[in-house]
Amino acid sequence: MDISDLESKRAALVESAARVRNSAIGLVAEREFARARAHIADLAGYIDYADWLDAREGLQIGLSMAGIDAAIVRVDLSSFLEWRDLTGASSDERALDAFAAVALNMRNARAPKVFAIVSEFDFATRSLEVAPFAGRRDYRGWARHRRAKTIAAGSPVERLPVRLDSFIEWCACLRQRPSEAALDRYAQLLLEHLTSDAAGSA
Repeated sequence: MDISDLESKRAALVESAARVRNSAIGLVAEREFARARAHIADLAGYIDYADWLDAREGLQIGLSMAGIDAAIVRVDLSSFLEWRDLTGASSDERALDAFAAVALNMRNARAPKVFAIVSEFDFATRSLEVAPFAGRRDYRGWARHRRAKTIAAGSPVERLPVRLDSFIEWCACLRQRPSEAALDRYAQLLLEHLTSDAAGSA
């Protein structure tokens, strides 16, 4: 790992710092490092966990010297992988850092409001089962309505893709009708669950 690698990672975090209140540097536990290497391509460039930890801490120092409040945030690898699959994020350190930023923001006193995102396929195939979709003629109308709600909510806002089949099962377990409020509540609980395994700043 050389200084140019650290510089490119710093540039990526500086760019994302404008979008989030806190810059976060994701870190998995040493016991998960071997498994993490199988899922996060960037980790192949490190000799071992100690080498990666040195690079992560060096990145934190570099960001701090640039005036950015950066925190190393421990995250659970399985939670990161589930979030990655839901959001379609890449399998790299940048995505790990993005997940760490979400986890850090969820623990913040001003935790973001979470809005659910559904795929066009789910909308088309399950729209008759979900009451909030019934009043919308098509996916574009639904997407416009959701964007307007997101803007009206102000910030901070976090958007999380959800699987409609899981949401419908969740509603059935609770014996409640699927609604737009329930959809967002489900997304909120799912994101809280995924980020609750983050052990906090290192």
